[in-house]
Amino acid sequence: MKKRTVFLRFTSFLLIFAVLFVIVTEVLKDKRVELEYDVTSKVKGFYEEPDNSLDFVFVGSSQLYAAIAPNVLFEEFGITAYDFAANEQPMWISYFYIKEALKHQNPKAIVLDVFTMYGNEYEKEGATHINLDDLPWNLNKIQAIQASVPKEERTSFYFELVKYHDTWNTLNEHKVMSTFWDERNVYKGYSPFVVVHDYADSAPEDVVNQTEREPMGDMAKEWLDKIVELTQEEGVDLILVKTPNGHAERQKLYLSVEDYAKEKNIPFVNMNTMFDGEAHVNILQAEKITRYMGEYLSERYEIWDKRIDPAYAQWHDDGRYFYHKKDKCVQIGLSDMQTYFESLAGKEWVTMFAMKSTDAVTYSDEEKAALTALGITPDYDMQGEWCYLTLLQNGISVAGGVQVTEPYEETFFFADHEYKVSYGLDEDGKTVAGLYMDGDNYSMEHDGVNVFIYDTLLEEIVEFVAFDTTESAQAIRVE
Repeated sequence: MKKRTVFLRFTSFLLIFAVLFVIVTEVLKDKRVELEYDVTSKVKGFYEEPDNSLDFVFVGSSQLYAAIAPNVLFEEFGITAYDFAANEQPMWISYFYIKEALKHQNPKAIVLDVFTMYGNEYEKEGATHINLDDLPWNLNKIQAIQASVPKEERTSFYFELVKYHDTWNTLNEHKVMSTFWDERNVYKGYSPFVVVHDYADSAPEDVVNQTEREPMGDMAKEWLDKIVELTQEEGVDLILVKTPNGHAERQKLYLSVEDYAKEKNIPFVNMNTMFDGEAHVNILQAEKITRYMGEYLSERYEIWDKRIDPAYAQWHDDGRYFYHKKDKCVQIGLSDMQTYFESLAGKEWVTMFAMKSTDAVTYSDEEKAALTALGITPDYDMQGEWCYLTLLQNGISVAGGVQVTEPYEETFFFADHEYKVSYGLDEDGKTVAGLYMDGDNYSMEHDGVNVFIYDTLLEEIVEFVAFDTTESAQAIRVE
């Protein structure tokens, strides 16, 4: 009896220890859930998509998830797709991602990015962790570790606490919450790079004119052969693709991929020769690239338009996030005041204005008309110093709208945030205008128009900017 009690206590201790060990490991394991390189959110989000609901699964590296936007495929073509990808993903890991994808989805095709066809040796440990950590524990993940990690480095992949035991000081609420439940990825694995960048209308000439070949890496080719065999065995099409990165030297490698594809009778879409690009294109260029991909797929596959299917209504809601990011990218690239104000119309933003004017501040009739369209109607003939303060919601003036010459402030509450507009004198007797959100002032304090924009859907600042009309009507931004 006593031995049995000891055994039960020991067994209970081991079970409790094992459970606590797993929980602590999961909490401390690095969570990539923020900004563009949120691989944890991308990978876990894949499993939140209903089984057999995707027309296409895109697999590959960050160059792929920066260039292919499934929200665009859905909104413009009725196609459902997901970017099941991770940073610097080598072919030997793409193989296991494809195996994993085919356990949950029955797509018309796997679209595989060939950026890492240079691979001829194991990736660095850090990149491999980024690719493997977030896959669920099963036989496929174990086989992926065996194939992708040198024997002497495998300990930290099987016992992740070895690598992540000291990450407690980087934890935040978002990372801890992601330990215990997964969220749908509204971008479907895509990363919106919201940066201002000018792209040419076509691919660079040195890329288009490249004729030299660079051999594919032996290890990468071996695993590409296995991917071809796997997709054939599973009865799913394979499409090879290269998103545009504008890289003439790397184009040598893609030409070798093109030769391989012809030999294997596999489609290869080399968009590096069609579009200007870079490693991670911005959201505006990604929309163009994705639109081309959507046309390509629509011409070759019979696809049920899911935009009219109530079962896919959530995809329309998710698409709003993409188009809000696109609007932000457009807005931060505008410099002309008139165009800037015209672009605000109808946007689902909270926008605060502080128009500081003196006799030296002037506005053109076109600029006044653009402001009037937003409901901003100060008396431009007022002499001396004055300030017009207002707050817009969805591009329409809904609060404030006051023109003052004396100290003034007004506070508003929208979507769990406090906004305040103010006008007064600082310690030196200089007039100052404030645009506050949650106590922080975002006014740039220029004579002319100071603007602050917040996106309530994305829950992020779009930007704050000023137009000093005593000098020019061009945007002034923080460098």
